[in-house]
Amino acid sequence: MNADSDASPPRLFRGARVRMSVLGRERHPKYGDRQGVIVGRGSPSSWRVKFDERTTVQAIHRDYLELVAQPAAASLQVAQRRSSMDGASNP
Repeated sequence: MNADSDASPPRLFRGARVRMSVLGRERHPKYGDRQGVIVGRGSPSSWRVKFDERTTVQAIHRDYLELVAQPAAASLQVAQRRSSMDGASNP
């Protein structure tokens, strides 16, 4: 086994900022470099994404998405929102 097969892609999660991956842009060129936010799960293999400047939410296969690097302050805010969501569902 080579090192590439051992490395798993970064984990996607609700609230994460994403963009189309290279594979996603190859398969769906109309999306281009569009970025958005994950708003939920579509199916076991897809995420529902609200792309910037779009009014609708789109279900996109997980292999077609990649995380967007965020400034430290923005990453902290996402982590805080995630922990507050987790706490809200468990009273």
